[in-house]
Formats: sequence, C-alpha cells, structure tokens
Amino acid sequence: MNIGLTGTPGTGKTSLSKDLGFNLVSINDYYSDISNGKDSDDNWLIDLEKLNDTIDVKQYSNTIIEGHVAHFLSGLDLIVVLRCHPDKLRKRLALRNYNQEKINENIEAEALSIITEEAFELYHENKVFELDTTESDLPNSMDLLREMINGNIKSNKRVDYSETIMSWY
Repeated sequence: MNIGLTGTPGTGKTSLSKDLGFNLVSINDYYSDISNGKDSDDNWLIDLEKLNDTIDVKQYSNTIIEGHVAHFLSGLDLIVVLRCHPDKLRKRLALRNYNQEKINENIEAEALSIITEEAFELYHENKVFELDTTESDLPNSMDLLREMINGNIKSNKRVDYSETIMSWY
C-alpha cells in the first residue's frame, strides 16, 4: 500500500510520517528535481508533471510519500490530508519563522480546505481521509493514522474551518 500524506505546511506531515513501519519518501528531498526554480519570495515552483515523472508511485510498495503536494501523485492507494485549525496553524508557522504573508496564505488555504478539495478532485472519495491534528498529540494522531491505513476507519468525517474566516474581518 502506498499512502500520500499531505496537508498545509505545519499540520504535522513530517512528524507523523516517521515510525509507522512504512518506507518513507519525502517530496521535500526532490524539490530541486521537480521544480522550475524558486519565485522572488524563495518558494519552490513545483512542476506537477515533473513530480509524477520523478516520483513514480508504481516503483514503491508499503510506502508513505509525504509532502504538501503528495496528493498530486498518481496511483496512490490512500490519501490522508492532515488538518489543523487556522489559529493553531498560525502559531505553528510563526514558530517556524514564516513571514506574515506566508502565514496568511497558508491559514487561508487551510480554512478553505484547498488541499482536501484538490485530493477529492483527483481521487475517489473513499481514498481520501482527513486527520485533524489541532488538539491531538503525536501518539494519538499516529494511532488514528494507523487505523485509517489499516482500513478500520471507513467513514471520512470532514473537517470544516471555513467559519474562522469570518473572524478575520
């Protein structure tokens, strides 16, 4: 089984992808191979065609492929989108020294469920799950992720942070 672990930066992808008993591929390790360079703000410009050419999911087995664009890979067996309440995500990204513009961009994407919606456009609904890491500690989130991977969670409860946008205005 090959799993795409995706989500907005700061939701816990790297922390959760370790120690699950799967091989691990981090898309971050391929940025120089799958990008068209960086923009003026030093952000990688990911070429999604190069992504699929460079990381061929069919060559892997029992692998978690983690990164905020992992859901764009073709042929994954399961997509898990990590989610985090925008207020908490703002704090996590500030601790990483993200500038205010980048923080705002990411919390807006999180509030609007951008990555989840993209995943649903590319994969059948029963292959896409959301895992809210806002209040869950690492061991609990790992347990929930294992349950999703093992097929013990059949229903995908959608996470909705859209109401937080109203408090910004």
